[in-house]
Amino acid sequence: MKVVCLGGAGAMASSCLYDLHKTSDFDEIVVADFDEAAARRVINLMDGDKRFSYVRVDASKKEEIVKVLKGADYVVDGLPYHYVHNFMDAVREVGISGVSVNMIEDFEKIPYYSTALEKAGKTFLIGNGGCATTCEMAMLGCEEMDEVDNINLYWGMWRPITHSTAGLADTIVDEYDPRIDGRIYWENGNIVRNMPPFALPREFDFPEPIGKQETHIIPHWEPATLPTVPIIKQKRTKRIIVRGIFHYSWTRFVRTLLENGVYEAEPLEINGVKVSPFEVVMKHIKRQAVEQWKDPYQLADRLGFNPQCILSVEITGYKNGMGKRIVYHSQLPYPFFDGKPVTCCMEYGTYVGVACSISLQMLAHGEIPEKGAVTIEMTAVSPKKYLDEYAKRGAKLIKQKFIKGASILEDKPAIPPSTKEYRSWSLQP
Repeated sequence: MKVVCLGGAGAMASSCLYDLHKTSDFDEIVVADFDEAAARRVINLMDGDKRFSYVRVDASKKEEIVKVLKGADYVVDGLPYHYVHNFMDAVREVGISGVSVNMIEDFEKIPYYSTALEKAGKTFLIGNGGCATTCEMAMLGCEEMDEVDNINLYWGMWRPITHSTAGLADTIVDEYDPRIDGRIYWENGNIVRNMPPFALPREFDFPEPIGKQETHIIPHWEPATLPTVPIIKQKRTKRIIVRGIFHYSWTRFVRTLLENGVYEAEPLEINGVKVSPFEVVMKHIKRQAVEQWKDPYQLADRLGFNPQCILSVEITGYKNGMGKRIVYHSQLPYPFFDGKPVTCCMEYGTYVGVACSISLQMLAHGEIPEKGAVTIEMTAVSPKKYLDEYAKRGAKLIKQKFIKGASILEDKPAIPPSTKEYRSWSLQP
């Protein structure tokens, strides 16, 4: 079997490739990327694995994607989001199964792709990055409930502003753009849109190195997809919200942009040339954030923490007539790349790439019978099966314990819950 990974040299997809190297039975693995030097550096991490090869692709041209996909059995989409329609148009034309880190956020277009893929007998898992893991954890927690009041999903995204990539810088800053309508939550059958940046703040205690932080709503698609999942319906879930927190260096920067109106600032004329204040600031941030390939332990020592993402889910509801609260945390091992020289963002991005590898391999082994463009939570894959595969990679699934008004996180001392934690039963925003 042959798989092509588009954007394989990127911070997110590189960990998918490394996991495929270590755990998969594919015969041929093609790294398709515009940047040959970066792609070959990623291939060099694979211990001389002869299954890997490189091909250049310009993802801005659909015909180039089509050419690369022809002859392949599966594809992984690790491209930046703005290529998603180019990519999906190519997938529809070729007729190929695979996984994508991206969601088709104009949901009305999903049937256009899904119908064609279903007719071709193909399966494509959309939105299959960290959201696959948060959704599976939410489903696992719901299995323990008779009725669910709230599903709170938390993303602890802990990397500094000085260690980024151009694509990741755009992603973070775009999430706080006051002009977008992607900050949503779901309540009693309705999607509530147009939430402002930093809305619905709520304190949450992540495992180290993140710890207790004030989280806020972020633009994610779980509130739009989870309500369609059978078990979420069966438990009569009332509300689904996704909150997150970036490293304080990012939130400080974004708050400065918002407070000074930089997002919507009119162009300035300098020496007869009109320039966008926002574009100038972002060009500087991207220029400063160029990463070096280093030993991950050296990176962690220098930063004072491991650059990583911790995914958490909190479910509140009822079991046997009694109030019940369940909290899960998912954390991949550090370093994931076995101490080989990589970038900070490659270690950070494992929560996306590993999810893609797991789903792709289940798909290739015939464990996902559904056809068309679907999310993994809408397939026959059980939460336990998915999370067990995650655990095989050394991931920790921590279930927080609560005893007499206190909580225990792994082997940490009991932590008295804050006022906001008590409010989780009524969940005032």
